Amino acid sequence: MIAEQQARDPVDIVAAMAAGDSGPALNAFYEQYASMVLALLMKMLGSRAEAEEILQDVFVELWRRAPQYDSGRGSVVAWVITVARCRALDALRARSRRHGDRQSEYSEGDALVTEGGRPDVLVSSTRWHQALRQAFQRLSAEQRAVLELSYFQGMSHGQIADTLGLPVGTVKSRILAGMRSMRTMLPVIHRAMKA
Repeated sequence: MIAEQQARDPVDIVAAMAAGDSGPALNAFYEQYASMVLALLMKMLGSRAEAEEILQDVFVELWRRAPQYDSGRGSVVAWVITVARCRALDALRARSRRHGDRQSEYSEGDALVTEGGRPDVLVSSTRWHQALRQAFQRLSAEQRAVLELSYFQGMSHGQIADTLGLPVGTVKSRILAGMRSMRTMLPVIHRAMKA
């Protein structure tokens, strides 16, 4: 049982992937993070089909970059989210170049913690998602709105300021305050994942 728990430690799984394990370690890694990554991609891209396609690319990139992972620079989950977010932003930019799409209208009521039941924004009911959703709900509506636009829609500070009708300094302050709050809640999220 202890060996099984150690094998599920994300840092150990990444180390095994870095050593070339494309079997059990990669499968365990995928099992642990795939639903979270898919939910993030669906939220950012608004398309399940496109999200599923990019999901595969994300995990191939994570496997290839496993030797470069440094636990001193951040948690495994932060690394996974960063890679997934970058891939989604690349896809959004490519889509914009191909089709000339514009950012959709946004209001503070459209934050991540939506309760309208849209299939493309509902997140998995795993413990991790529940803990993350609870942590996100603890933020103020203003912080959720700017984080949503920054991290899920890939907007710059200036674009967020224009969209919400705020000064750029206020946008930056809200993002910073929201990120600090989330950082204090991450240990709680991590414990929820292991429960």
